[in-house]
Amino acid sequence: MQKQSKNWQNLFIQKDFIENHQYICYFIFFTIIILTIFASTKYGAMSIDSNKIIDVFLHQFGLNDNVYWSRVEQVAILELRLPRVILACLAGAGLAISGVAMQSAVKNPLADPYILGISAGASAGATAVIAAGVLDITEEYSVSIGSFCGAMLSMILLFMLNKDNRDSVRLLLSGCVISILFSSISSVIMFLAKDKEKVSSVVFWLMGSIADANWRMVPIVMLTVLVGICFLMVYYRQLNALLLGEETAHTLGVNTNAMRWQLVILVAIIVGSIVAFCGMIGFIGFVIPHIVRSLFGSNHKVVIPFSAFIGGIFLSWCDIIARTVVIPEELPIGIITALSGAPFFMYILKHKKYSFGGKK
Repeated sequence: MQKQSKNWQNLFIQKDFIENHQYICYFIFFTIIILTIFASTKYGAMSIDSNKIIDVFLHQFGLNDNVYWSRVEQVAILELRLPRVILACLAGAGLAISGVAMQSAVKNPLADPYILGISAGASAGATAVIAAGVLDITEEYSVSIGSFCGAMLSMILLFMLNKDNRDSVRLLLSGCVISILFSSISSVIMFLAKDKEKVSSVVFWLMGSIADANWRMVPIVMLTVLVGICFLMVYYRQLNALLLGEETAHTLGVNTNAMRWQLVILVAIIVGSIVAFCGMIGFIGFVIPHIVRSLFGSNHKVVIPFSAFIGGIFLSWCDIIARTVVIPEELPIGIITALSGAPFFMYILKHKKYSFGGKK
């Protein structure tokens, strides 16, 4: 019992770090986000002068009346690139905290937002809309509606298979089966689709893209992500307890089964909204929580907000690279997240003494 208490203190509390450095880190993260937004509005197929970007923003707030930029540049900054980088920040943050939630819910370091088949259901719904024309593809939100319905269908199926289940291993296995099922459905739909152009669109969408971002998408994703962050921050102590094991969590008064399902539903809603607008963006929900834990420890009071910040920054820079590395073409963002994130994660594992649940 004394050893367990010592582990709790070493792995989770970290009072010195929280009290002395947390708000400094917040300031640094906010500064990096501002710089990231500025870089995202500057670089692209058409590079825009830094002074013009600043003056355009000042003009929007009524602080600059000297309009010397073109209409095209203003539209590129305010209507194309700004909502895109904000959506990228929100999507990255949402996927990262979803990874934190799933790894805690099933106490498995390999868990990510996609492991329970939620994303496979979302992709099947979107694939049906794009390739098979189940909904009117001329409607702006038809793909998003199809994707979200697919995510909710997979979640309902997961719940039916595990209604009376209290075992996280069975939950994982059910998720894997659901993922295989919906992935197969997507493959069948693409195989039967006669329009090869639509099939190409599906393949590009499945690899992730924020190219179609607009201001109407931002509030929806922002709402789900902020709700998710607030929920996880309220229950961060319970998440800490879950990492200590089922019996220890029960001893500390945590209803593990109810908590697990709350996390699953939360992740389904967050991932469903992100996949609906951004497609399948892998790797972030798996690797970002591990990087944060290896650098800052496993106290979820720190892991949750830091994962959100780092996930948003990481995906935003991946998006910048995706649209600038092969101008005028654009790479799927999922390729960039894997290519850039994997080496960094390998470096962390090589140079840090790290185990799931905290630092050694």
